[in-house]
Amino acid sequence: MFRAFLLFTALIGSFTVSAKEWLIDVRTAAEYTIEHADGATNIEYQQIVTGAQQAGIEKQDTVRLYCRSGRRAEIAKELLMQNGYQKVENLGSLQEAKNSRVVSER
Repeated sequence: MFRAFLLFTALIGSFTVSAKEWLIDVRTAAEYTIEHADGATNIEYQQIVTGAQQAGIEKQDTVRLYCRSGRRAEIAKELLMQNGYQKVENLGSLQEAKNSRVVSER
């Protein structure tokens, strides 16, 4: 009985997936080059779903998006959610993304 419990526990542990957090700048590469939030990855909003897949973003990962005003980030958010991504947040602008990173690091 104890062996069965250990086997069951080991199997459950092997299925554990740790979700990551991603900060994605959905602006153009030129905008990203000029300035971006620390730790951000650049995936233009028109390419968000294929870019997320290529970057290795899993559907259970937390994805935080920003752009210049929040409009493109909202479009990207909707596209990701339509494709099964579960934890997607629009941070709004670059400045708002920078401010939220400062708050979350405290």
